[in-house]
Amino acid sequence: MGAQQVEEEEPSALFRRVGPVLHPTALTRGPWDHGCLHGGAVCGAVGWALEQAQPRPELALARLTVEIRTMVPLVPLRTRAAVVKGGRRTQVIEAELLDGDRVLVRATSQWVLHRPDALGAVPNVRTPAPVPPRPEQAADPGANPDIDYPRPGFNCDAVELRPLRGTTEDEGPGLIWVRLRHPVVEGEHTSPTLAMMTLADFGIAVGWQRSPSGAGVINPDVTLQVNRPPCGEWVLMASRVHAGPSGIGFCETVLSDDAGLFGRILQTLVETPQELDLPAGIGRS
Repeated sequence: MGAQQVEEEEPSALFRRVGPVLHPTALTRGPWDHGCLHGGAVCGAVGWALEQAQPRPELALARLTVEIRTMVPLVPLRTRAAVVKGGRRTQVIEAELLDGDRVLVRATSQWVLHRPDALGAVPNVRTPAPVPPRPEQAADPGANPDIDYPRPGFNCDAVELRPLRGTTEDEGPGLIWVRLRHPVVEGEHTSPTLAMMTLADFGIAVGWQRSPSGAGVINPDVTLQVNRPPCGEWVLMASRVHAGPSGIGFCETVLSDDAGLFGRILQTLVETPQELDLPAGIGRS
């Protein structure tokens, strides 16, 4: 199935929905191939599908793992999700993105019982470390003349970046405030949890580094682990790559918000073939 035509004016959301089918807009495009989705848009699509399976309201997301089997083209994406394990205190929900009958992405998530009224008591037990304030100036990744970002596209237009240390164009480690600038699905509310799921793939963009061999890297998966729902729309990502000389590595991202630390992201790293290698700053989703 070929890539659909995308508009050049900035859309109002990452996807438009027709039933269980998500139609990606230009905001979903990534830098590897302007005809394919950024990993953040992929995570947003499966995150939306997971929420459509309606986890019980007393449960909150504790873990999300997304496995990206192949680059996802800008085509209508069929979604399906189901509760595969139910319990009094937990639910496991799985979701898939499909192009026709071909599975492109598979995700599994763990939802656990939580007590929202207990969140305010946490500082009385242990005062969280203060987080640095957001800079007033937003970054402009599209101003870099060496990187062919799609415009509109995910890196430059779907997210807003307020860097404290490093940029998404320079090798990490990095420390950057990030927020989602648009809803995931047009006309639908984006919950803080769905926004966080959508942003999870961006950890490697904040902390990316070439492998010890000098090759670029991509991440075929994302695992998000949290101990509470995020507070507000801004997330502070402290990202760092850990890679060995044998070609195996991962990116670790510590997540905080205005209330303090609340989670981590782990992403497996794979060296890119030489024919796919891109200029510095593109070795990521």
